[in-house]
Amino acid sequence: MHRLDPRVKVGGIAILSLLLTLTRWQGLTITSFILLGLVAFSRTPVKIYRSLLVVLLWMGLFYGLAVGWVWPENSAIWYGHWSLDGLIQAANMLWRIALVFGLTRLYTAVTRPLDQGMGISYFFNPLIHITPKAADFALMLTLTLRFIPLIVEEAFLIWKVRLLKSEWPHSKVKQSWELAQLIVPFILLSLRRAEELAENLMARGYGSGNYRTLILHERTTEDFVGVMIIGVWGVLLLIY
Repeated sequence: MHRLDPRVKVGGIAILSLLLTLTRWQGLTITSFILLGLVAFSRTPVKIYRSLLVVLLWMGLFYGLAVGWVWPENSAIWYGHWSLDGLIQAANMLWRIALVFGLTRLYTAVTRPLDQGMGISYFFNPLIHITPKAADFALMLTLTLRFIPLIVEEAFLIWKVRLLKSEWPHSKVKQSWELAQLIVPFILLSLRRAEELAENLMARGYGSGNYRTLILHERTTEDFVGVMIIGVWGVLLLIY
């Protein structure tokens, strides 16, 4: 999965996410098993999905209260009761959202940030003929997905240097002061990185309304197999 063309991954997620809103419980069950198989096949650590559990828990509480708790018209909310149909509907909605989130998390885990940007911006290329702003958006999207990991890496290096200097204080006031002192070098490094990216863009001839995709992957047999699997997957969601 790591070597698949990012365009296949982006297009597959977009199509499957749309179909997941239309399919019934049979299609959701099939997708759940396929997603578990993909997670095992990709060998991604399970811990990267823990953050999704917290989000899904809060969303489950929200949907459970919003859909599962009903009360008579012209009555106060505390006169209501739990509706089994409403709870089933809330669980169904949460199931669909969990699958979309899981597919997206798997995509980000097996795709480099720069490849993510190239895959997404590829589908904006047809819009460039309509408005040059689409080119600017595709360019900024690619740069953002490339810039964020660089900034995180710089912040981690600054943090390590600070920890090597002396022990981290236990007082909340001193901790706040230490963090405030790290902001200035972090901003300076961010500006330097942004300037380097801008110089590289100018050297390559990029400009407003002119977006050229970077280096796209050559289509391989694995890509065609991936397209076929996504196609069969989508047909199953339409049938069920």
